[in-house]
Amino acid sequence: MTRIGPQFCWLWQSAICALACLLALHPFSSSTSNFADAAPPEFTSTPRNRIFFWKVTASTLAPDGVSRPVLLVNDKYPGPKIEVNRGDYITVVVQNALDVPTSFHWHGFTMRDDPWYDGVPGMNQCPIPPGTNFTYTFGTDNISGTHWWHAHFENQYIDGLVGAIIIHEPPETDPFLHAYDEERTIVISDWYHQPTGPLLAHYLTPESLGMEPVPNNGLINGKHTFNCANVMPADLKCEKGERTIFHFLPNRRYRLRIINTGAAAPFLFSVDQHQLQVIEADGTNLNPILVDSVPINTGQRYSVILTTNQEPKNYWMRAEFGLGCLPKPTNLDPVILAEVRYQGAGAAEPTSVGRFVPDPASKTPQDNPAFVEACKDLDLFQLHPLQPVPILEPISKSVQVRISFKANENDNITRGYLNDITYAADPWNPTMMQNLKEIVQYDVSQHVMTIDKRDSIVQIILDNSRGGEHPFHLHGHVFQVVAQGKGLYEEGKSQLSAVNPLRRDTVTVPGRGYTVIRFKADNPGVWALHCHIEWHVTTGLVMQFVELPDELRAMHIPRQVAQLCDTAPPAGFKAHTGFMPPN
Repeated sequence: MTRIGPQFCWLWQSAICALACLLALHPFSSSTSNFADAAPPEFTSTPRNRIFFWKVTASTLAPDGVSRPVLLVNDKYPGPKIEVNRGDYITVVVQNALDVPTSFHWHGFTMRDDPWYDGVPGMNQCPIPPGTNFTYTFGTDNISGTHWWHAHFENQYIDGLVGAIIIHEPPETDPFLHAYDEERTIVISDWYHQPTGPLLAHYLTPESLGMEPVPNNGLINGKHTFNCANVMPADLKCEKGERTIFHFLPNRRYRLRIINTGAAAPFLFSVDQHQLQVIEADGTNLNPILVDSVPINTGQRYSVILTTNQEPKNYWMRAEFGLGCLPKPTNLDPVILAEVRYQGAGAAEPTSVGRFVPDPASKTPQDNPAFVEACKDLDLFQLHPLQPVPILEPISKSVQVRISFKANENDNITRGYLNDITYAADPWNPTMMQNLKEIVQYDVSQHVMTIDKRDSIVQIILDNSRGGEHPFHLHGHVFQVVAQGKGLYEEGKSQLSAVNPLRRDTVTVPGRGYTVIRFKADNPGVWALHCHIEWHVTTGLVMQFVELPDELRAMHIPRQVAQLCDTAPPAGFKAHTGFMPPN
C-alpha cells in the first residue's frame, strides 16, 4: 500500500496540533468505542490518517466491585480501542488533565521513521506536562495484528492507562481472511485494590525484601467479581461485581485477540471444552497449531480461533493466574472467569468444568497445574511464522545480559540489575536529546549500549539462571527467538530454533533459565529492553540501545517533541512514588 508522504504527514500534524490547542479547555470525545466489537474500518485505496482524541483524568472505579482511585483515558477502563488498517497513519491527541506528567507507548510498534513517538521518558521524549496537550503521529506500514497501548511514565498503566490496538491487514494479503467469521478482543489483566502510591511505598523499602505487590484480583475486559469478605484493607467500599459475557452463535469461528495488559502476572487462557487454534503471536502470523490452553505473559498477545461446535449451552472462559511465579498471595482468587453464552442457551451461569478436577478422595492438597503452566511460553519449537524468514546470521555482536536482584548497599532496598547495572535515568533528559551531540558520555545508570553499524546482527542472551521468570520486551524491533531453556545457555551446544524461528516482541525468560533473541540493526532510534513486570521496571530491570546514532542524529527531532523538555519537573516531584490520590 502507498505510504502517506512526509509532507502530507507534517501538514496533518500541524493541523492537529493547532486543533489540540483550541480544544485544551474542552472535554474530548473518543472516536473509538470502549470494547464494543464493531465492524473494523473499511479499507480504502488510499491510506487514511485516523485521529483519536484522548483526555487523561483521575477518577474512581470499581471494575470488580471494589472501589478505588484510577487513571483513565476518556473515562474508560480498559481505555479506548484503536482500530485501523495497515498503511493508515495514527494520530493521537492527548490532553493531560492530570496534575502530574504522563506519556504513552505503543506496544508492538517498531516506530520506524517515528522513533521520537515511542513514548519512553528519559529515552525518546520528556513527559507530557500536566494541563497540556501533546500529539503522537506514526505510521503502520510495517505492522499488523494485535497490539496495545499503555502509559510509560512511572507506573501509571497499573492504575488504568491501557487499551488495545488492532491493525487489520488488507484483504488481498490477509492469510486468515476466510479462516474465521467474527472476532473479539479480550483484554486480561491482574488488578490491585489500591493505587500504586501506597503499594510502592512498601515495595521500595528494605522490609519488602524485593517481593513485588501481589494482585488482589484479575479482570477480563475490565470486569470480574470479588468476595467482599476478603477485602484488604477492610474499609474499602465493596459491592458485588460482574463478569464479562461473550455471546456466540453456534457453529461459527471466532478469532479471539488476547492481550495481557497486567503489571505482574502471567495467565493460562482457556475456554472449557473448546480447543484453540493459535494463529498469531505479537503481530506475527503463525502456522496454526491446536492447543487446549494458551499461556500469556504480561505484554504478550495471541490470536486464537475458537469454533463453537460444542453442545449449545454456556461455558466458562478462564484466565488462571501463574501462582507458581508470584509471591504467595493472601486474598487472591486465582481463577478469573468470563461467560461464553451460546445463542439459545439462556442466561444460566455456566456449569462447565476446566481441565483440572481435584480428586475428592485425595488426602493431600492438590495444585492446579495451570498455576505453573502459565509461567512459561508455548513451546518455542512448535511456533513458526507463516511467512518464513531464515535465522539471522552471521552474528555481528553477541551480548550476555545477566538478570539479578540484590539489596542496594546505600539504602538496603532490593533492586533489579542487568549486568550489575540498575537503571535510573532522568525523564527530563532523554537519551535521544543527548545523542544530538556527536560526542556524548552517558551516565552508567542510563545503561546505554550503542549499535553503530547498519544491518549488523545483534544477539542478546538473557541469562536468568539465578531467579524466577521474567517477560522481556524490546522496543523498536520484532526479534527472532532462537533459543529458550533451563540452566545456562552454551553457544554451539544449546538447542536452537534454527529453521524459521518465531518472531515476536515480548518473550518469557524461564525461571533459572535463558532466552536468546536476535535482531537486525536497521531502525535508528533509542530502544528500551526491559522486564515487563512493571514493578521490576521501577527497580531498574531496564537497559537501552542507541541504534545507528549518526543516522538518528540526522533525522531531526520534531519541534513539538523537543519543546516537551522546556518544561521543568513539577515542584516537589519524586520518582517512583506512584499514583497517590488526594484525601
